[in-house]
Amino acid sequence: MRIAKTKIALALGMLVLAAQAQADQLADIKAAGVVKVATFDANPPFGSVDPKTHKIVGYDVDFAEALAKSLGVKLELVATNPANRIPLLQSGKADLIVADITITPERAQVIDFSTPYFVTGQQFLVPAKSPDKLDDYSKARIGAVKGTTGEQALHQRFPQSRVLSYDDIPLALTALR
Repeated sequence: MRIAKTKIALALGMLVLAAQAQADQLADIKAAGVVKVATFDANPPFGSVDPKTHKIVGYDVDFAEALAKSLGVKLELVATNPANRIPLLQSGKADLIVADITITPERAQVIDFSTPYFVTGQQFLVPAKSPDKLDDYSKARIGAVKGTTGEQALHQRFPQSRVLSYDDIPLALTALR
């Protein structure tokens, strides 16, 4: 029960994200009877397509479902990727984003953020027998997910490397193989 209340409280905090969207007021969402939530469909465990049901599932979907339930409205998931999540919000195609996103000063100029519900660092994946020092990759070809702070960090940290941008994590992992 405590976990459910925490989920709902965290999910409600995400309403702050709606400040730049078309349905920028809670009353608008309630009047429409639906909350349109942009979430990832290729970023497990946050959001991915269940192969059996073909529905988007994951942590972010759990938060979105709790939010919709607490508001008494239907949930409409809008599949997105890192590069498109903010444009979906700005265009009104989504009322809010429930997808992992790093808070940056640049992003804070165009959208409002809720209290973070997940904190992590950047990951760097390489094949098993690769060098283990970051400096060994200073001139390498490096893949990143387009529109992420990870992509930006790679350009800054490795200015002489060739950063290859992919639309989502599965495409980046396929290229790594």
